Parts: sequence; structure tokens; C-alpha cells
Amino acid sequence: MRNPDRIVIVDSNPDLSAGFHAELEAQPDLTVAAVVTCASCSFAAVSKHRPDLVLISLSLPGHRVLELVKDLLVLHAGLKFLIVASNDAELDASCVLRAGAQGCVLRSSSSATKLEAMRQVLAGQHSFMPQPAPRQHGTTGLPPLHWVNATIPL
Repeated sequence: MRNPDRIVIVDSNPDLSAGFHAELEAQPDLTVAAVVTCASCSFAAVSKHRPDLVLISLSLPGHRVLELVKDLLVLHAGLKFLIVASNDAELDASCVLRAGAQGCVLRSSSSATKLEAMRQVLAGQHSFMPQPAPRQHGTTGLPPLHWVNATIPL
């Protein structure tokens, strides 16, 4: 049997993710290596625990999260990221992909949806749940995203 994939959760409000944390711990193929509440703590947690995936809240105060993803990737090439957005207005697939994250999921999504998104990202796929609405204020040059298993040409 292979070791479970290690997850670091970066969220400024751990109370909001406590239920999901318990759900994650119940999964035989996933384990929570650390939960941190600030951007600076994420550097230490990722360095110490060497996770397979970082689940990171887009509403993390005091740091631009997509810049944090880029910074962590410089230090830990190949690390996978799934962004947690508070609402679908925050879902901008092109920005998430340019930062180096592999997907985005809504905080209000069910645990099953979040787990599916995590497993897709861990499997090397892009995952945007739900599909972001097309932006009206400009084009990204990217094709429309599919709800599950989005494939984006880079």
C-alpha cells in the first residue's frame, strides 16, 4: 500500500476548515501534514513537511495568495496547489494557472467536491469546481474550462 498524499492547509480561519480537516483525516489516501494560518507560516510548513499538495485560501490576509504560490514554487518546484475561493467572483482561471496553481474550488463546495478536486490535482490534472463564469472585461486567450478535468494549453 502506498503512503497517503500529504496536505498542508493554509487558511487564516481554521474554524471554517475544521470540518473539512476532519473529513480529510478520514480519507485513507490523504493526510493533513499541517494547518497554518498565515503566509509566512506556510513557508516553514512546506519546507518541514514536504507536502504533495497545498490547499490555500484565496482570502488569506496580508499576502497576495497567487504571489505566495509563485514564491513557494520557486523554493519547491513541482509542488501542487489547489486554491479555495470564497465566492465564484474570485475564480479567475487564467490568474490561478499563471501563478502555478492547478485548480480552484469554492469554500462552500461540499467535502466530496473538494476531495475530488484535490485528487484530480494530485493526479496531475487541472480542476476548477464550479466552472468559472467567462470574464466580460477582456479575453484571456484560454479556451472555456470544463467543470471537471479541465485541460488548459499553456
